[in-house]
Amino acid sequence: MHVARLIAITELRNVPSDIRPFVEFKAAVEDRQLDEKEMVAVLNIDTTSSYVPVFLKNPISLEQLEKELGQVDAKLTVESREALARHLKR
Repeated sequence: MHVARLIAITELRNVPSDIRPFVEFKAAVEDRQLDEKEMVAVLNIDTTSSYVPVFLKNPISLEQLEKELGQVDAKLTVESREALARHLKR
């Protein structure tokens, strides 16, 4: 099983250009309009160059996120889970 580690919680406009395609793809899948001021959490799947964005405006639940990660054989670290839980409750 891979480890999903939180690398940043930032406004969309601050997401690095090499990670931006992952955000745009996820937005397209969710039929979401991107707003440069929207907050997004970015997870990295350890030992890969894959990133998983989590939109913090109208977010999915932590349980849904963990199920989504499970489908790609990944699990949140304890620290990442705690940090995301704080932001998803807002």
